[in-house]
Amino acid sequence: MEEFDEGLRCQDVHSGLRNLDPNSPILGPLNDTRLVGMAATLSGLIRGHDVIQDAQALMQVAAHQLDVNLLSFGDVIRVLEDAGFVQGVQRRGGKITTFTETVPYYDDLYATLGEAWRDRAPTEVEQQLLIVIDGLSKSPVPLEDLETSFSLDGQALPDLLEVATNAGLIQTLKTIDGDVLYSPFFGFENPALLESLVIDHGTDQLIGEFAAVRARQGLEIDPAKYPLLTGAVAGGLVMAASVRLPDGTMQPFAAMPYVSDPQLLTARKPVLDKALAVLACLRCAENYGEYNTLSSAGLINVIDKLLDPYRGFLAPNSAHRRQYELMRNAGLLVFGPDSKPGGTWVTPKFVDTKDNREALMLARDLILHGELIERRVDDAVARQALASGKDYRAPMQTSHRIRQYAEPSPEHFGKIFEKAMGMSAL
Repeated sequence: MEEFDEGLRCQDVHSGLRNLDPNSPILGPLNDTRLVGMAATLSGLIRGHDVIQDAQALMQVAAHQLDVNLLSFGDVIRVLEDAGFVQGVQRRGGKITTFTETVPYYDDLYATLGEAWRDRAPTEVEQQLLIVIDGLSKSPVPLEDLETSFSLDGQALPDLLEVATNAGLIQTLKTIDGDVLYSPFFGFENPALLESLVIDHGTDQLIGEFAAVRARQGLEIDPAKYPLLTGAVAGGLVMAASVRLPDGTMQPFAAMPYVSDPQLLTARKPVLDKALAVLACLRCAENYGEYNTLSSAGLINVIDKLLDPYRGFLAPNSAHRRQYELMRNAGLLVFGPDSKPGGTWVTPKFVDTKDNREALMLARDLILHGELIERRVDDAVARQALASGKDYRAPMQTSHRIRQYAEPSPEHFGKIFEKAMGMSAL
């Protein structure tokens, strides 16, 4: 594997391991991969902010929203410092207080972190895990062929499969010809290929449910109405970010975006993840905003106001502190004072960085056109719950949760995977 791919897959592994208890002993052999993955994820949160004035507040946000372990925060910053991505780290009493950032964009970011991962001498399990995740992201493989396909150590294979399966990084489809293994990133990184396979080899019902997503990006998943689509999300074949509703439940919103820039599916997928998070939260606001439910036009109006270089803020509202709290925590907004004398409300103001601006533009295109006209949740934007609630789950976490009650069916997906495995270029 190239260093770029290793850095990218470290972040992917971290996104999957977030589904597991961080204190689980089975994660012991993956310490270096987890640390570099957390560093990659935190980079997406701080890029474009230049100066981090309160690193302790950042540490709490990163722990709550990105699962960057509190006890690992200092080590994560040290990885970024050694990579040259942060400078001037100030400490007081052993605690990091402030620093500046010069986080590069994705090509340089992942290549440098891949080199950092190699320098840490990762374990054999870590090395093999990245090889398998990268390979299964390109094509499914029969279980019986896994060892030979990737030149794996047969003795280490059971431990590798236990960790990767429990984390949702490897999924299994049981077909009449045997078990087939694949990574959720196969569907996430090849949405156009997946749809073409469904159209050519799927059932009429599956084709119809996929078409429903294309017609409404950010489609609210209803197992009764869309059972096969729910199974596809559970199996990690379709992206679906989740937002907490007012009643406390997590509601997934599915998306299958066309992309004009293939790098949005791999090298720059943190930007796409941000856009999908915005999309899910806005769809949630459309249906579950309580006193501040937004119309379809209102969704676009929110984005346009924030993108407007001469405005970049929303007028104070009684619900804004709650409604935009997660977006504030992500660094996408700051809360200014109420513009009315004596007022106690807040004025959400957009933090204008390249990543934040592009994510909003992508989300706008998906709502208006169903595709990305202009241009995987690092979930740095996961905080932007524009609807009620204060929590968000990225596509990998949604897949893991839904899988508890919706397994992909061999009847509907078997032929699709057979054809995928027979394709030399994905």
